[in-house]
Formats: sequence, C-alpha cells, structure tokens
Amino acid sequence: MSATPDARESRAEVTGLPWTLPGWSLRVAFALIAVPLALSAAPSGPWPVIGVALAAVTVVVPRWRTAWLLIAVLAFSALLEPAEGVSARLLALIVGVHVLHVLAGWMLAVPVRAGLQPAVLLPGVRRLIAIQLPVQAVAVVILVLRPEQGVGAMAIVAGAAILAIAVLIAVFLLRPRRG
Repeated sequence: MSATPDARESRAEVTGLPWTLPGWSLRVAFALIAVPLALSAAPSGPWPVIGVALAAVTVVVPRWRTAWLLIAVLAFSALLEPAEGVSARLLALIVGVHVLHVLAGWMLAVPVRAGLQPAVLLPGVRRLIAIQLPVQAVAVVILVLRPEQGVGAMAIVAGAAILAIAVLIAVFLLRPRRG
C-alpha cells in the first residue's frame, strides 16, 4: 500500500525535508569509493583482487566489519609500492580510507530498507572535512619539503596515531560499566 500525497506531505512537514535517501545508497557510495581505491592503491600483485573482494563482502554484509580489514589492506598495499613523493594516489588513499571508515560506520547503523535524511549525515561530513583539511595539508607539506624522508615521517605519524587509537580503545574497553 503506498502513502497518499497527504501522508507524504505531512511526513515532510514533520521531518523538515521533502525527500530521503534509501539506506542502500550508503552501500553504493561505499562501493563507488572502495573499488577504485582497491584497483589503484597497489596496482600489482593480488591486492586489487583482495580489495575488491573485501569491498563486495562489506557491501553485502557490513556487520562482518570487513570494511576495516579493507582499510588495512589498502594501507598495507600502499606501503609495498615504491615511494614516489607527492602523488594523487597517496592523497586520495589518505582521504579515501577515512571516507570508507565513516561510510562503514553509517552502514552498520542504517538498515538497507531505511529512509535516510541527508541532514543526519552533516555532522559526520563536517568532522570528516575538519580532520581531512589539516591532514591533507600536512601530508602535502611533508611530501613536498622532504620527499626522501616523507615516507619515514608519515610512518612515525601513522604509528603515533595507531598507538593513540589503541590507548583510546583500551580505555573504553577497560572502564567499569555502570549498571
């Protein structure tokens, strides 16, 4: 049974927006970003095939959390390629894995058949932009000013970030639960 025009109008008045996106659109967006990244992150060896397979599994069954395995594979495969200084591929990978992380989180929260108002995504998009602008600027500065040391500096920054994330996860997991 479809909604009458009056019901659609009253729903639009309650929600504030006249239209919604289908929940599956997040999965399409994930695939549209993940597949090109998988095919371009490390164009040699088994990495593109592994990346596309992980992207497909993530889109079909997001609760398996293979998105984060895909992100790790993309980062690892990029380390296998020789350093080329500033490259569009590296900068795209930096922002791409962050976007995949955000989309994967949203896919866990939004069912395929749900209606999704774009305004709900705005805080996450703002945070993504607020993080990526300085990260991209720092990456460009490091890679332009010291291309021979850029990979080493990036590895130190990445290691510090991983350590910080591990500490945050440990703090949240080890804190006492309130009844």
